[in-house]
Amino acid sequence: MRAGLLLIVPILAASACLPDRQAASMADEITAGQRLYAANGCGTCHGMTGRGDGPVAKTLNPPPRDFRDEGAFKNGVDPGSIANTLATGLTRDGGQMQSYFHLSDRERYLLARFVISLRESPTGATHE
Repeated sequence: MRAGLLLIVPILAASACLPDRQAASMADEITAGQRLYAANGCGTCHGMTGRGDGPVAKTLNPPPRDFRDEGAFKNGVDPGSIANTLATGLTRDGGQMQSYFHLSDRERYLLARFVISLRESPTGATHE
C-alpha cells in the first residue's frame, strides 16, 4: 500500500501546477501571436490594439474589423474559425483582407489567439 501512495503524491503535486502551466502556455501563445500580428502588418489596418484604427483604416471601405466586436467576425469567433479566415482572406461583402496562406496552420492559430485576446482585454491594450 505504501508503494501505491508514493506514486500518487507526485501525480497530485503535478496536477496542482496544471492551471499555472496552462496559463503560462496561453500567455506564450498570445505573445507569439502578437509577434506575428506585428510582423505581418496587421496593425496597419486594424491598429495595434485591434480597434480597426490603423494608419490606413480611414482609406478602406468597409473599414477594418474592430476585434472587440464579436459581431464583426463573419466566419466565427473561435481560434479555428479566425485561423481559417486568415488562411483564405476576406473578399465578400466588400472585405479587402488578404489571405495569409504563407503562414503555417500553427502560426495562424497563434495569430487568432492574439486577436481573441484583444477582444477579451478590457482596454484592448496589447500584451507586453
